[in-house]
Amino acid sequence: MPVRNPEDWTLAQGKAGGNGTIIRALARVPMAEQRAARPVLVSITWAYDGEATGGMPPRPVYDRIEGFENVLFAALDEGDWATEAAAITGNGARQWRFYTANAEDFIDRFTKALAGETIYPIELEAVDDPEWQGLRDVQPKG
Repeated sequence: MPVRNPEDWTLAQGKAGGNGTIIRALARVPMAEQRAARPVLVSITWAYDGEATGGMPPRPVYDRIEGFENVLFAALDEGDWATEAAAITGNGARQWRFYTANAEDFIDRFTKALAGETIYPIELEAVDDPEWQGLRDVQPKG
């Protein structure tokens, strides 16, 4: 995983649906011009069976998730084609939220980054979100 400046991130733990949840999110919403440059929210969701582990990924799944994240973030660091905004883990899924300029370009670069990798059990969804509400929704309040 790339090195992050801890001051740029917030980490929150809580309960959702009776299970533990961990949220890693940017501490601040970027300035308007930065948001305007990347108005598309791409969510990547990896569902897993977390029933026996309180909603968290079992160790073998966690290890695969970390491997996926390492490959993805290495490609992002190399090309700067998206901004990671948040990662939510719990209730049988990890979801990453990225902001990008264009969904098709994101998917193309994402596909190239994962070429030759194992097939991961993920789903992608892209929506217009120029105000970065997908980040605001997971930031701690007050």
